[in-house]
Amino acid sequence: MEPREKEREKIIETAVCPFCACLCDDVVISIDEAGNKIKEIRNACTFGVEKFLSAGRSERRIKKPRVDGKEADYEVALEKAVSILRVAKKPLIYGLSNSGYNAQQVALEIAKLKKGVYDISESICHNFLYPELKKGEYPFYYALLDEIRDNANVIVYWGSNPIESHPRHLSKFSLYPVGRYAMKGVMDRELITIDVVESELKKVSRWFLQVNPGTGGDAKIADLMKRLVKGEKDIAAIDFDTLVVKIADRLKRAFYGAIFVGLGVFSSENASRKVKAIFALVDALNKEGVKFVMFPMKGHFNVMGAVQLLLRETGYPFGVDFSRNRLFEPGRTTVLDVIEREEVDAALIIGADPFSSFPKDTARKLCDMPIILIDPFESPTTQFSSVVFPAAITGVEAEEIAYRMDGLPLKLEKIVNCEYPSDKTILERIHGKLAESV
Repeated sequence: MEPREKEREKIIETAVCPFCACLCDDVVISIDEAGNKIKEIRNACTFGVEKFLSAGRSERRIKKPRVDGKEADYEVALEKAVSILRVAKKPLIYGLSNSGYNAQQVALEIAKLKKGVYDISESICHNFLYPELKKGEYPFYYALLDEIRDNANVIVYWGSNPIESHPRHLSKFSLYPVGRYAMKGVMDRELITIDVVESELKKVSRWFLQVNPGTGGDAKIADLMKRLVKGEKDIAAIDFDTLVVKIADRLKRAFYGAIFVGLGVFSSENASRKVKAIFALVDALNKEGVKFVMFPMKGHFNVMGAVQLLLRETGYPFGVDFSRNRLFEPGRTTVLDVIEREEVDAALIIGADPFSSFPKDTARKLCDMPIILIDPFESPTTQFSSVVFPAAITGVEAEEIAYRMDGLPLKLEKIVNCEYPSDKTILERIHGKLAESV
């Protein structure tokens, strides 16, 4: 029996976690280099730990490329994928919020080359934010998370529960960390939660305001607070001992405040009206001399990178139709709409699972076209795909660049080796072969 290779331990002290858009950059990882496995993870949340450890678990991984449901090698799958895209008149390129910035760039080049539609999850999650910004009615009061951590003494989570979605957000960026003007951390800050449901966040909140769902309550509350902040005297039918009045008064007395807005607002009924009302509230606070910022709670770890790339390349944040001179029109050029109207005839999906997240009728129409999927993990979408490419896990098995939810770019390390190519490599091969035929 040959002697076992002596274990070599490597420690990465500032690994970046590729789970959510917090991109926590203080994760400590101990690696057994000889065994090519992660031994210990510190400073990551439960979700982050699971993401890192998923590299060593085979049950959910796509093992081999597949063509029409049968295992194949990468070259056969590549030829099939290229043949699908080559004959497509207007393909959809979608997903990429779980891909690195470099992979996103290559996918965008494929969309340009084929004059297709390029869209990301932002068009479903935060699609009402950008049209309001584009109107220019209110400026976008914005700050880096580090500035909020250093300065804010009033924190508002509106339609967001970071305990469930971004577990370290409270401890790294908002309520608990010590800051320049919050030297006692949580003792120097107050947390306000506005939501339709009670959650664990209520337990740590100084104020909790429950909104009646389906009534446009968020917009009404924001508008009422705006009028109170501005000192309007003609506010009728309000008890001036109510929680709304107390919260408005606390916002007005803040040294520095941040309103973190989540999907409870962005993905709700009448979202556009609610977003506009919260913008107006933040604008009123700033005009009254109170420094306040509004911050959308991004989900996927590099959705912000995808948005930044499109803004730089096209001036638009999502849903760009390259068949019509870079047309951007939410409700027409976004993913659900082009599928619904049967405007696209093939789909290249990267790191997304539309058959779990799209409405059923839209998913059925997606079934009518050939689908190429690049993903590390099995999902319902793999079952309906003509071509499936297993890929390395970005930020665990492949290095990349990702943008934190506030737009700060960070480098993702390669933690362990794997047998799969990165999504960037697969996309480069597809783009290269498509370019040869143009």
